[in-house]
Amino acid sequence: MHEREITEAVSKWLSSLFPCCTIHADEEEIKVYEVENGYSVGYKLTNYIRVGCKEGLTEYYGDLGRCLTYCVENGYVPTYFAVPHDYPNRERLERAVNAVKLPIGLLTVDLDGRVKVAIKPHLP
Repeated sequence: MHEREITEAVSKWLSSLFPCCTIHADEEEIKVYEVENGYSVGYKLTNYIRVGCKEGLTEYYGDLGRCLTYCVENGYVPTYFAVPHDYPNRERLERAVNAVKLPIGLLTVDLDGRVKVAIKPHLP
């Protein structure tokens, strides 16, 4: 799967979970915003998803680091790493997230575009 396919599947899934929120997506990241104070023009970030498909370890570590940095810099907003279900670094990612209880969750997307929460973020 390509990043665009994962981004589309996760965006649709998020739209069903958060119908009143604004979802901003590009090739490598998805941000979910809710309107603050009802009719205000301000928005509050509620979720961040980093999309990763590249198989190389350099890209894997880079994406994982971006996820962690974004989460911490934004006040521990729920952050997820979204990958295809057959992502070659999936086991390594699951071990890393669970071993030190990183504040990052894991979403997997199968070939039919179904999204599954494989790991919920360990938020403080």
